[in-house]
Amino acid sequence: MAVLKNATIAPEDRQASPGGRVQRRKAKTRAGLLAAARTLFAAHGVEPTTIAEIAEEADIAVGSFYNYFATKDELLAALLQDALTEQLHALQARQAHVSDPAEVISIAHRHLLHVAQSDPDFAWLLVRLEMSHRVGTNVLRDAARRDLQSGIDAGRFHITNPELALTASGGALLATMHALLEGELTPEVDSDHAEGVLRSFGLDRDEAAEIARRALPEIDQPTPKSPS
Repeated sequence: MAVLKNATIAPEDRQASPGGRVQRRKAKTRAGLLAAARTLFAAHGVEPTTIAEIAEEADIAVGSFYNYFATKDELLAALLQDALTEQLHALQARQAHVSDPAEVISIAHRHLLHVAQSDPDFAWLLVRLEMSHRVGTNVLRDAARRDLQSGIDAGRFHITNPELALTASGGALLATMHALLEGELTPEVDSDHAEGVLRSFGLDRDEAAEIARRALPEIDQPTPKSPS
């Protein structure tokens, strides 16, 4: 095979690197919009926040917003999906080596209450959206439903109406998170809350108290991959 000297680079090859830079810049701008919206929604709620305010917070022109999202609701959907999936992966990492459904539930509730301290913007976003939009946060609710059903199937929980139990425990979680954010409760309340949830699911007082006060596993496992 002959060796070509002084070969020229095809036009499409010359565009590869600039194209990569464009895509990275677009990804950075999109991430900036999501971060700006997260901050503003958490502080003020969704309805009062305007697209102009989001664009200003993200330091882009208002017209550029529409290159990424058609509406504020579309941005909100993307923000929720990203934020909730991130939190689901974090709490699943804590649950990774736990087999007892009761402890799995305890970890989930305690993790989300710890978020009120480590990531208050996310916690405010969750509280405000649940109260105003009834997002129900399908990503988290579906996982909670599976965990609850696992406990029922294993005979750990004794529940007449699983959907009611799920709604009641989720409402208690949000109310407790709200009180933590307002400074009305101390951080140690996470174990008391988890104990109450487990007792409402049918565990006796002593066992619920012991499980709710076990050391909370660290987030040191690899982040689970989303199904392809």
